[in-house]
Amino acid sequence: MDEALQKINLAIREATDAFEGPLKGDRLSKLQTTDSLPDKRLWDLASQTVNLADRLLRLIQPPALQLAENYLAYLDTKCLCAAVEHGIPDMLASKPLTVDQLATRSSLQPLRLKQIMRVLHNNGIFAYSATDETYANTPSSTLLMSSHWTQWHRWVSLYGTTFYDFASSIPAAIRANEHRSAAQITCRTEQSIFRYFAAQEGMQEKFHAALGAGAVAQGPGLLADYAWQDLGDATVLDIGGGGGDFLAALLRAYPKLHGALFELDSVVDMVRPKFHNAEGEFADVGARMVALHVGDFLQSVPSYEVYTMKWCLHNWADADVVRILEAVRKAIRVTPTARMVIIEAVLADGRSSRVWRYGDITMMATVNGQERTEAEWRGLAKKAGWRVESVTPLRNVWAAAIDLRPDQSTDTTTDS
Repeated sequence: MDEALQKINLAIREATDAFEGPLKGDRLSKLQTTDSLPDKRLWDLASQTVNLADRLLRLIQPPALQLAENYLAYLDTKCLCAAVEHGIPDMLASKPLTVDQLATRSSLQPLRLKQIMRVLHNNGIFAYSATDETYANTPSSTLLMSSHWTQWHRWVSLYGTTFYDFASSIPAAIRANEHRSAAQITCRTEQSIFRYFAAQEGMQEKFHAALGAGAVAQGPGLLADYAWQDLGDATVLDIGGGGGDFLAALLRAYPKLHGALFELDSVVDMVRPKFHNAEGEFADVGARMVALHVGDFLQSVPSYEVYTMKWCLHNWADADVVRILEAVRKAIRVTPTARMVIIEAVLADGRSSRVWRYGDITMMATVNGQERTEAEWRGLAKKAGWRVESVTPLRNVWAAAIDLRPDQSTDTTTDS
């Protein structure tokens, strides 16, 4: 045991010295870049490394410490919320600063800020120099700057507050015979969380701003790693397309494509001016938006050749997912290009997939939903008359592209 631990320590020390020294430039530009996608091969290898390192950690870490890190993890969340709320990443944009300098600029107590920053820099969110006692941004905290194109600060502000509160009702929500989600219990409502947000001043906008920012932040991987070019000049109906950010990005990246969106009435009312007003956020692709549809995808969907559904089916139970997939299967215009591309998490074990497991619990807490394994996705697709053509991992995306094609062996739809 002693010899094994010494060998591990030596190997880790050598690797750390290399990544902090001669490999630092490559690490920052090819793995931890904040403005482009990581190198695909290195990304794959790094995911394996992270999983192996985490597995090793769990084998040697004292069990009481493992427990403590879980039941005290809420403090990580709130320390991060405090840093974002008070604009610490923005203050460090140009140069490192001491705690006293940060406290003066943010009107915070130096001691309390120091305590919070100590937690965060040990989590890799900020960097700390003991030599001059200054803090600086890391790639992670750079993503939290209010000016950064990814706008990840919106997720911290929403998930670290509203969704954080929802999670307090998880123990109650999992009781036998309880039909409400944790969010419904917390909010004391029988409405879906989407209808509830729509009725609350500013909440629908905040919710879709965060989801839209996530679509933009994850857009490069979504657009680069799936073969969208194979769609040619097809029209893509984005079912449950939210604020339209993904669809707009897809149309910008592939000028031959046309788009349509299918959503709730309140969301369509919010999205319409983005595409069809001259000053709208997506006015540059508005001419290629053929329709904005209002309806219930549990019942039926308009007929198109290509469909996308992004982070939507995880809101629904298996029986409902089959109904939705059947509705699309019934409506699809069967051509050589015809397909349904589902952007959803594919659950797996290991540290690299931990965010997807958090997503699974988030879905449970908000809408009584769930994420799924690849085997579960394949089973649901088969029941609804589809076959899985491929499951494509996407860099810097909390999902994979699940490519469904009409199963011709069960096809009763005529080509159009």
